Amino acid sequence: MPRNVRRATATATATATALRRVSPALATLLLVACDVMGEFRGVDGDSTAGDAGVVGAVAPDGAPVASTGGPMLAGCPLFPPDHIFNTRIDALPVHPMSDTFVLSVGAWKLRMNVGAPGEASPSEYGIPYNVVRGAALEWPLVHYATTDTDLAYDPRPESDCATSAARVLVSPCTAAAAPSPLLPVPPSPLVQGGLVTDSSRPYDDYTMLILDSDSCRLWEAFETHPRAGGGWNIFGSASFDLRSTDLRPDRWRSADESGMPILPLLVRVEEARSGTIEHALRFTLDASYLRNAHVWPARHASGDKTSTALPAFGQLFRLKPSVAIPDAFSVEAKAILTALKRYGAYVAGAGTKSWVLTAEPSTSWDPATIDQIESFYGDMLEAVDLAPLQARPGFSADSAKVPAP
Repeated sequence: MPRNVRRATATATATATALRRVSPALATLLLVACDVMGEFRGVDGDSTAGDAGVVGAVAPDGAPVASTGGPMLAGCPLFPPDHIFNTRIDALPVHPMSDTFVLSVGAWKLRMNVGAPGEASPSEYGIPYNVVRGAALEWPLVHYATTDTDLAYDPRPESDCATSAARVLVSPCTAAAAPSPLLPVPPSPLVQGGLVTDSSRPYDDYTMLILDSDSCRLWEAFETHPRAGGGWNIFGSASFDLRSTDLRPDRWRSADESGMPILPLLVRVEEARSGTIEHALRFTLDASYLRNAHVWPARHASGDKTSTALPAFGQLFRLKPSVAIPDAFSVEAKAILTALKRYGAYVAGAGTKSWVLTAEPSTSWDPATIDQIESFYGDMLEAVDLAPLQARPGFSADSAKVPAP
């Protein structure tokens, strides 16, 4: 189980459970007692209503069509335009379990995990990424090792790596297939939580995202720590061809429990500042609010909850069309909330309470953006039903491609 799951305390979980079963008035009193006032509001609380905003093109089956372009980074596509992550979903129907899912999770604040803008070292917050030229880089040796006693499985049968001087992709990266596994790790990579030589430090997942701009291939790993004597310790790695819509094998993890990639769903400050985000985003929720099941396009799940009242890994949520995005908000906030309305956010992993959007850590974020995102709450969201896309001829559960209508 990832370390960020264990950070949620039993007290917070019990309080949240109680809050969902009592009146809004008593919920408020309980929240004051738990010192979490302002983090949650009852699902009967007021929402900001307004016009529905712009709706994307609609196919004959009532579903949206794929975007005409697609997000790019370092000269590489972040998946093709017809990938589900890059497809507008604002015209798709509401999931029949939407109200139940939102009620089960609770109307906590939306949060962006980017730390405090202006901090000298924001490495503890959000997930950074690295761009490398793989053809010119010396790829170091990696070791699948961890001191985390909760990670009691062999990650290599679900991992990807490279081997030999030709950097041949090996999947799965078993010890027999790749006795000397390699990854394109730069000399001083950016890692979630920072570079920590003490791998017993229980503060984060130490996720590392690497985009090889020479091959347009994404590499993601977690439990990343520099190894004494050279090389790196990791505990799982996944590779994605950014020009492909192929999904990972079913029931394979990635650097996420969901088996989905992280970087293509990350909120990046540069694109938020541009005013336009043309891809889906990523939510994490407290583990107690997640069902141990996965739905397309996720490939894996974890946890001990089985109630169908809880959302599964891979469930898509969007901002309700009736919720207005104030004109006075920052360019960044409007871009993020518009993307949440048009493309939605997938439940990708377990974390702390709140609906947490994963973002790039940067001192460049406008402080107003974080406050404005946090003025939105879970009861302003609805679950999306992807069934119309899955019913189209040519759909494959092993691909993220959205077939033409």
